[in-house]
Amino acid sequence: MRYLLALLFFLLMAGDVFGWNQSLAPGLSVKNAMIYLAAFMLAARLIVKGGMKLELPAIHILFAVLVGYAVLTWLTVGFVLHYKDYKLILSGMDLKAELLDNVFVFGLCLYGLQTVSDVKFVTKALLIGLACANAVAIGDIAGWFNIGVTMVGREGVEAGRAFGAFGHANETAALVICLLPAYVAAAGSSRGVMRLFWICAGATSATMMLMNGSRGAFVGMALGGVLGWFTCRRLISFARAAPVLVALVTLGIPLLLLVNMKFGGILTDRVIEMLQDPVTRSGDRTYVWLQGMSRMMDHPVTLLTGFGWDSYSVMGFIYATHNHYLLLWFELGVIGVLSYLLIIREAIMTARYAAEVAPTELRAYFVAFIFGLYFVSIAVFFSLLARPWLYIWAYIGITMRMAVIVSADAANSARITQQRATPSAAAVRRHDRPRRSLQMRRER
Repeated sequence: MRYLLALLFFLLMAGDVFGWNQSLAPGLSVKNAMIYLAAFMLAARLIVKGGMKLELPAIHILFAVLVGYAVLTWLTVGFVLHYKDYKLILSGMDLKAELLDNVFVFGLCLYGLQTVSDVKFVTKALLIGLACANAVAIGDIAGWFNIGVTMVGREGVEAGRAFGAFGHANETAALVICLLPAYVAAAGSSRGVMRLFWICAGATSATMMLMNGSRGAFVGMALGGVLGWFTCRRLISFARAAPVLVALVTLGIPLLLLVNMKFGGILTDRVIEMLQDPVTRSGDRTYVWLQGMSRMMDHPVTLLTGFGWDSYSVMGFIYATHNHYLLLWFELGVIGVLSYLLIIREAIMTARYAAEVAPTELRAYFVAFIFGLYFVSIAVFFSLLARPWLYIWAYIGITMRMAVIVSADAANSARITQQRATPSAAAVRRHDRPRRSLQMRRER
């Protein structure tokens, strides 16, 4: 199964890079077809093995709440409220593509992998796929070849920004920062040529992120780094972390200078503008956010319930929310926001517990996951994602499988140790029998 999942990620990323995501039927793309084929093979394997054990039930319950409420609001809007220009079928397709498919991929990775070796193999396949996609995008933008898909912004605030293979520049940057710590973990757990390989792969993806010019990504890394350190403070050794930080800074400065010289200073211009006048630079997003919140205040009940799935697009707004949490709140209310946040929290806490009992090599992967998830969770406060969610939820599913395996192994080891330390009742009786016999002879 691990080879199938690795191939699936390569094909999905190739489709994003070269634009192969053609529609086979309404609501069914080539990407969907590959996911469903993998799911069919997993279902067949589980049937042959006699079923499966439900893992991480809390996350499954929260997913059920999120999906169930989205479906309920979708049907309510379509059959009861009848918003103008709301298309029930098209919104249902969006529900499948933007929510159900992500849950599907999460489950596919959680139940499709069996061993730590499988998990590491698929994680590295995902990292290699991302590095290759970014390398192709960089080559296309630099003019080394022309694939006709990757683009660079030419007008307004997008001028000079590289968009990459995964949608808008902010989307590509969000996916990169989510997986960037995993490159560090892969390099740290490798030796010789393979360590150099992972350093180059990580540097390629980091270069793409710098070319994206995403200020949200930098804010995500800054604030997410603080949250990640606080969460993992007992797991991170300063003696080991300091050389890694020095190496990252040493590698990052030349990359920053190279990107700045080659691509016209787009990154430094955007960051300097943000630092010099953060209120003005964030004014556009604040204006958009206030419009959405004002509409909700006009109908106070929606502060709790939301307007319903896919309703923002038919409310007459000119701009997208540029905020994942605001969109969830606007459409799915408190239930949508809380269920999503609790899923993320449960994933982080599960990874942290697994890191506490994991071997040193695997601990680095859990710490990287926690940092990466914090990075992207902060970044989506300033942007919306489409394509990257599929890979992010796959990464979450992969890491949760590793956490389940490590936690189970730790529990089994603790049980065995306890059994060895506590003598059985039969052993106690055998040990006491000679004493009782000697005592009886003395009494006689």
